[in-house]
Amino acid sequence: MNPRFLLNFMFLAAFSGATIGMAKIVTTLYAMEIGANTMQIGIISAMESLGMVFLTLPAGFVIARYGTRRVYFLASLGPMLLNLAIPLFANWLWLAAARLLIGFCIPFRIVAMNSAFLQQLRHIGLAKAGWYRMALTVGMGILGPVLGNWLSGTTSHALAFALIGLCFGLMAVYSLGFWEAESGPSPEAETTLGNGSFLEQVKTMLANPDIAESCLLEMLGSSTGALFGTFILLLAMDVAKLTQSQAVSLLMVQGLSSVIALFGLGYLVQRSGRGLAYLVALVAAVAALALLGRSHQYGLLALGAVLLSIAGSLVHLVNMGRLSEHRMDKSKISGLFNLAGMLGGFGGAMLGGLLGQALGLDRLFLCWIPLVLLAALACWLLAQRRSRASLSLLNEN
Repeated sequence: MNPRFLLNFMFLAAFSGATIGMAKIVTTLYAMEIGANTMQIGIISAMESLGMVFLTLPAGFVIARYGTRRVYFLASLGPMLLNLAIPLFANWLWLAAARLLIGFCIPFRIVAMNSAFLQQLRHIGLAKAGWYRMALTVGMGILGPVLGNWLSGTTSHALAFALIGLCFGLMAVYSLGFWEAESGPSPEAETTLGNGSFLEQVKTMLANPDIAESCLLEMLGSSTGALFGTFILLLAMDVAKLTQSQAVSLLMVQGLSSVIALFGLGYLVQRSGRGLAYLVALVAAVAALALLGRSHQYGLLALGAVLLSIAGSLVHLVNMGRLSEHRMDKSKISGLFNLAGMLGGFGGAMLGGLLGQALGLDRLFLCWIPLVLLAALACWLLAQRRSRASLSLLNEN
């Protein structure tokens, strides 16, 4: 492994996150400038996510064939050109179409980076399993919004989109400087998945307990995170009667806590083991949801945000460790894993909206606790069944 891979990779991840974060802010402000209404802005925002959901799983199979380095480079050129073209037509439909096309490119970048990190994780060490997401969070949650707001306030939107496009181009070129080309999938990985059709290989991956459980828990973690990110502002201001600045600061507390947890908890997970890490995550998640559902004080809501970050970070660290040790092709696994996270984020916001509308915001987070407990129970029962099957096989032999 290139000894400077980790440093360069973390820089690229933070740069990527900051660019995506900038683009989200600039796109929303530009949509407002060209006269888009609330519904139209919602459609524009949803288009990128829609494109990502459609192509995340196929992206893993494309990368498995052509390699992470080549696909990442080519997939970065699409957003570069599209961001340059956005200001050419001041129309919300063109903006929505451009975001959809960018959404078709982003999964190839995300899955390429995720699979490359999984491939290197056994050399880097499982204690650093959360560093990739930490770097992305720093970029998207901290640097991106700050830079996007600054760009919109100091330059024209045409220049802002040109700079964003330039960033994508710079990332494409920078990746070539340290990202080593793969020799192709290992024979062992090919043998494990076989050469069946697309759907057959997906079924093979989901039939593996480690992959299926990791995807289920990642989906649950993403849905819970989306629930918090979507409704905490409404809960804080409408139910807890906090000020807007206090409500926004809860999101910042959650983001900063996630960065710290992803950076520091990897060593603890490596020493304590998978079972204890999942148990601590479950207790932290239930406690967080209880605090968010019952408390109207800023300090307790902030504590709930911190506990939710710890729970989500622990689950992600264990999942990344489990997938990195697997023999199947990392690109295909990464596509499925990222799709689970995206579906969880979409489902959390949608289901949360339905529950909040039907039962009220003050009960929303409490209603999420049974869902978390049911998922934990399902994973425990499956683990017990596998354990009994293993014992019976040993006894037969």
